[in-house]
Amino acid sequence: MNLEKTAINDRIAALMKDNKAINNKLKYTSPESEKKALTDKKSKNNNELRKERTKRYNLEQEDAEFIKECCQYLQKLGIVKSQRQFSQQFLEKSQDYLGVIICEKRQPPINILHRLIQNLIQIQPIYEDKYTISNYLDTLINKGNQIITQRLLKYL
Repeated sequence: MNLEKTAINDRIAALMKDNKAINNKLKYTSPESEKKALTDKKSKNNNELRKERTKRYNLEQEDAEFIKECCQYLQKLGIVKSQRQFSQQFLEKSQDYLGVIICEKRQPPINILHRLIQNLIQIQPIYEDKYTISNYLDTLINKGNQIITQRLLKYL
């Protein structure tokens, strides 16, 4: 698990622990002013919890969304007809691979991302005379390389 995700998970755990302590204090607190302060603090914690969980979800989905975007673009170009064909031809995995990583919110291994980028590089010359397509393929390749670089930097 990468450091950023670990930090997010730690923050979520701390907020949940703080909310549990607040709930215990609310049970045994009688002055209304104290109850109001505790309730406000709990509300603030809940808002922060939502934000942290959203950050965590976005981190988990970034790589799968990139692969899905590549698949959809290749479908639009007519290179592949389905996610199944894409999984087999561009990721060199089983036909259900893309569906599984999307549904199970898995983070694909770096070698799968690298394989996808290499396959995109191989088809790019076919569209060199079509500027828009070539430019978008270049954008996808650069985005994939950035994702790989970010993931590799987390190991340092």
